[in-house]
Amino acid sequence: MFRIISLVILIGCQFSQYCYAREAGANNIFVSILPQKYFVERIAGEHVKVSVMVGNGQNPATYEPTPKQMALLDKAQLYFQIGVPFESIWIDAISELNPDLEIIECCTELITRHDEKNSHEHNVEVEHAKKRHAMDPHIWTSPANAKYIALKMKKALIDNYPVYAKEFETNYSRLIEDLDRLDQDIKSSLAHLKNRYIIVSHPSWGYYAEAYDLIQVPIEVEGKEVRAKSLAKLIEFARSKNINRVFVQKQFNKNSAEIIAREIAADVIELDPLAEDYIANLYYVTDAIANRKN
Repeated sequence: MFRIISLVILIGCQFSQYCYAREAGANNIFVSILPQKYFVERIAGEHVKVSVMVGNGQNPATYEPTPKQMALLDKAQLYFQIGVPFESIWIDAISELNPDLEIIECCTELITRHDEKNSHEHNVEVEHAKKRHAMDPHIWTSPANAKYIALKMKKALIDNYPVYAKEFETNYSRLIEDLDRLDQDIKSSLAHLKNRYIIVSHPSWGYYAEAYDLIQVPIEVEGKEVRAKSLAKLIEFARSKNINRVFVQKQFNKNSAEIIAREIAADVIELDPLAEDYIANLYYVTDAIANRKN
């Protein structure tokens, strides 16, 4: 019932802000998260206006579209999905309210289940570890996956705006060159690491870890705070592996991460998989991991 009421309110807001949407320009594109905005703008440049559903610091697991965004969707031509949780709740409603909007399903084929390598080698309670097999939506944290996402975007952009095809192809090629360089630089930066474990407050880095032979050890499970017994085992594990950095994410609670860091005298470092400047952000993430003392 709440969802129906919300949709009625949003429909009403669409009509009240219809003029606003009309003034927003012809080539309107929506994406779910900021890294997608980076990719679209690298390919399409000034020929499109990109709007983002989940803004800086917001959580794609709990996000709800604003009335202003619903109004703008009325005049958008394309919506690029990415597989984040809020889409499963809202994308059908968005489609129903905007029948002329082309929704590009991007990445179902890239979403995989991460095995025990990326989850529980620290042997924290068996049932706790099994829950970490949940689907990981953070596919874009791998540059190889980013190239695939960019390819699908380029094809959709050319299909919808063929007059700019040559420019889109050129821009896309430059983006791929930058992503290839990023991939090689990350491999080089992490090649020396003997300790391949990274402790993270939220399991956002599974695809990055898989791409570069790291082992992600998440503190939380399915958005839930770790239990005291598991926390004690995580602390013991971190000591045994000489971990000196614990990575947190601003969209999620970092209390448990800070407890672990305090117990093992580690630094707490914030990483954000949702930062807009994709390439600069992955260089920052890599530096944060590579600059460990061991």
